[in-house]
Order: sequence, then structure tokens, then C-alpha cells
Amino acid sequence: MQVSTKLLNQQQVAQFGKLNANIADIQERVSTGKSILRASDDPVAAANLSVAKEQSLLLSQFQRNADAAETRLLMTDQTLQESVNVLVRFSELTTMARNGALNAEGHLAIATEMKQLKEVVLGLANTTDANGVGIFSGYNGSSRPFELAVDGSVAYSGNRGQNNLQISENMTVATNIDGGSAFMRVDTGDGRQSIFDIINSTINTVES
Repeated sequence: MQVSTKLLNQQQVAQFGKLNANIADIQERVSTGKSILRASDDPVAAANLSVAKEQSLLLSQFQRNADAAETRLLMTDQTLQESVNVLVRFSELTTMARNGALNAEGHLAIATEMKQLKEVVLGLANTTDANGVGIFSGYNGSSRPFELAVDGSVAYSGNRGQNNLQISENMTVATNIDGGSAFMRVDTGDGRQSIFDIINSTINTVES
């Protein structure tokens, strides 16, 4: 999902700068009367100015799209990394729970922290962007793609679609990962399970 956004931005900004320079030059000649005052005075120059303006607007939109895509992808990367960090701690607690020297109180303490970590993962999975839309909701998804049921299970209410932005005349980039792929399809020895099912199963084992 990673795109070389830094290089892409540099290339787009360079093109944008060249066009702006051309536009500024033509506009200066227009304002000073050194070249054309009306389109009929020099139709070719007037047409070039119009095309340059259109290209400038188009490149400006591509730049905004590239910036928006980079922001959303960075947010997604950061959220996934934070989720990994939480799950690493969860794994450490799982290892601690296997210690045969632990008493009931020790297992209870571990299970309590595991439940807290589950809430953290759920919160990360429901992270929203600046517009209040869940970054893992899928295509035009809801603000809260993951719902916690009374029995402690977690269901995904988003969809499996992707949002795309055009960042050049012939390139688009996906700006999201759907929550079904990110959190609900973990390959295990017993087949694919959701992260939350694995967490719940582990907590139940520790408590018992």
C-alpha cells in the first residue's frame, strides 16, 4: 500500500512551479500591455494562457489529493503499528499466564489487563479521520466500523471496499485498508479468525 509519496510530491511540485512561472510571465505581459490585451490580439498566446491555467488547477488538485492520501496512509500505518504494540504486550501477558507459580489472583490480574488491552485495540480499530469517518470502514464507510456485542464478541459493520484518489493523470492510489482485512482475517492453525476472537479465547483460558 506504500507509495513513494515524497518523490511523487517533489515531482508534482516541480511541475506546478514551472507552470506557475509560465503563467506569471504571460500574466505580466498581459498586465503591462507588452504583448496581448485581448484574446483577439494574440489568439495563440491567449489559448496558451487558458491551457496553462487549466493545467495549474489540475496539478493543484493532484497535489491536494497526494497530500490527503499521504495523510490518511500515515494515519493508517501509525494506527496499525500502535495495534501491533498492544498485541505484543498481550502476547507477553499470555506467556506470563503460563507460569505455573501464579495463583488465582495473579491470573485475575493478567486477565484484567488483557481486557483493558482489548478495549484499546477496539478503539484503535475504530479510529476516525478528520471527517469523522473510520479509517478501517472500507469504501464510504461508517464512523464506527467495529461494534462490541453484549457477549463480548466484536463484529465488523464496515465493507471491503477501498477509497482511491487520483494523484496524477495516469495514477491513482488506494487510501485505506478495510477493517475486515486488517482485523478479522488472521490465519491460525484453526483457520482464519478475528483478532478479537483470539483475544477473547485467550482471556477465557486465563480466567479459567
